Amino acid sequence: MTIHNMQGMQERTRLDAQQEARTEPIVQPVEPDFPDFGDSGDRHGCDWDESICDETATHYTHCICGDPDCESDHIQYYCDRHYALTLALRLDHLRECKGYGHDEPCEDNRVVTLMHISDFGPLAA
Repeated sequence: MTIHNMQGMQERTRLDAQQEARTEPIVQPVEPDFPDFGDSGDRHGCDWDESICDETATHYTHCICGDPDCESDHIQYYCDRHYALTLALRLDHLRECKGYGHDEPCEDNRVVTLMHISDFGPLAA
């Protein structure tokens, strides 16, 4: 008698499970709604790497890369404060850079300078 009731219960459970499987709507997984942490149009965050800066960039610097296979654009974006610091640090470095091969201005020295900084200024509004 106990076995019969157990079989009946198993049969009823199996039918209930099959019935639920047929009546449940098919649910597609929903992609999580994360905020866009990537490129947000024309706005960039500050690229200062000495500490965390959550200011919006207002200026940029660019340098030329000597590696022909490099795919980076070598543009860095900075807030006002870190832009000024970056320019000051680069100018300070250029005064004593070991990359300069000549004491007088020449094409070789120009290339060394461009590899440190080739363009800079405010971002277009």
